[in-house]
Amino acid sequence: MPQHRQIAPPEAVHQPLARYAQTSPERPFLLAEGGISYGRAAAWVAALASEHLADVAEQRVAIWMGKGNHYALSILASLYAGACYVPLDGGQPVHRAAGIVEDAQARVLIVDSAHYAELQLLGVPDCVERLILLLSQGEQAPDGEDGRLVVVRDAMLLDRELSLDVGMPVPPSQVAAILYTSGSTGKPKGVQLSHRNLSNFIGWCGEELALSQDDRLLNIASFNFDLSTFDLFCSLLHGASVYVSQEQEQQTLGRLADVLRQQQITVLYTVPSLLALLSRAGIWQALAPLSLRYVIFAGEVMPLPQLQSLARQLPASCQLYNFYGPTETNVCLYHKVSEADLAGSAPLPIGRPIRGAEVWLRDQDGRRLGMEEGQLGEIWVAGACVTPGYWRRHDAVNAENHVLNQHATGDYGSFRDGVLVYHGRMDRMLKLNGYRVELGEIEAVLATHPDIHEVAVLAEAGPVVRLMVYLATRQADASISIADLKIFCATRLPRYMIPHGLCQMAALPKNANGKIDYRALADADKLVSA
Repeated sequence: MPQHRQIAPPEAVHQPLARYAQTSPERPFLLAEGGISYGRAAAWVAALASEHLADVAEQRVAIWMGKGNHYALSILASLYAGACYVPLDGGQPVHRAAGIVEDAQARVLIVDSAHYAELQLLGVPDCVERLILLLSQGEQAPDGEDGRLVVVRDAMLLDRELSLDVGMPVPPSQVAAILYTSGSTGKPKGVQLSHRNLSNFIGWCGEELALSQDDRLLNIASFNFDLSTFDLFCSLLHGASVYVSQEQEQQTLGRLADVLRQQQITVLYTVPSLLALLSRAGIWQALAPLSLRYVIFAGEVMPLPQLQSLARQLPASCQLYNFYGPTETNVCLYHKVSEADLAGSAPLPIGRPIRGAEVWLRDQDGRRLGMEEGQLGEIWVAGACVTPGYWRRHDAVNAENHVLNQHATGDYGSFRDGVLVYHGRMDRMLKLNGYRVELGEIEAVLATHPDIHEVAVLAEAGPVVRLMVYLATRQADASISIADLKIFCATRLPRYMIPHGLCQMAALPKNANGKIDYRALADADKLVSA
């Protein structure tokens, strides 16, 4: 068992990097791509922050590149400069990425060569004053002149002398990150996370899981997904190591299995759907014996049969945890899976509040409910975990609650034996493979198709959730195939939001108010599968 010592969370989540670089410079920090020690990582971060981000305190720095060590280091450099990082998923279309950069009013945009090339097709957003292009060894600088372009070579940053005086002092209330999620209006919505939010979470995690410098974490989640804050900042707080997986490693289960085995990963935090894939493929048995101490899941419901299968295949010493919380609260509830959970037939609870969180239920009339069993209500959260608000969305649902340091999750819950159980969404947002998806955003994009008159999107429940499109065309004799829709969406939406099937109708059914009748659509029988 790794030796654990109590470590108080810092006011700013990036601060431990300098501490470990000074006390343990050779200790491994980033395990991928040959590895980077705490000392070399701090030198890289200090060089980028002091030389190219020195004037961005309290501003937004957007990052758009493929996952890897450079992404993690760019996040830390932004924080060390006193800025707020805005992470963009490397796989999303350039139009959507540019729209997020504009909405965030990012003064600086950090890209790799692949995403720089994509950006040239559209143009750099006007708000960007400095475009930092990170080049790896052997990559050529682009031709032409652009007054905003700064070319930075990775080797030059790694070769710098370690400087520990670069860290900008930041108050706990300062925003550390803006994570953009799917928005119901068709426009991505930025959720602000403060240093206090993140420090409260990672401090609690360290105590609950007894993390230490001997732990080796695997980062699978995209950096624009709140699960990634656990991987990066928990490892940093405890001087542990983290393997930042690349997109191509996640596309093949065998490659992911190689990482788990070769890197001797001790802590894995991901979505239930990926764990189910690994179980069905027999990966866990093939990897035995495993070094895993913890497998943690969040982002969507873990079906009990999948949980039982997972538990049978993992080492008996590996503890399972269920984390719960929307991006607006990061993690606010947790449940440590017990033998009774695995032996029973009831849905797995989402649990009890973490330290610094208060959680309760409200009924439809806004009254606070007690903990009596069987009472269904909306889950509300307050405390240090709650976001300071949405970026530039003061009229958004929950904006007034955030001023009061509260968040209405839009999820139904009830108490069972003193712990909370999840009962589903109150609106049309869902979690798909761990990603938050607003069906309204997909509808808004499809509504821009020149041949579509009206459109609705539903999630078809089943063993695998499918995004189904119901539409009517402008011309009665026009026909749109699912292939056409997928091609149209591929340049406008992330991969996980691209529809799976469609039903073309003469007109969509309406209710008494003249609005699309979603219940009637659910009964439609003209589905054309992908």
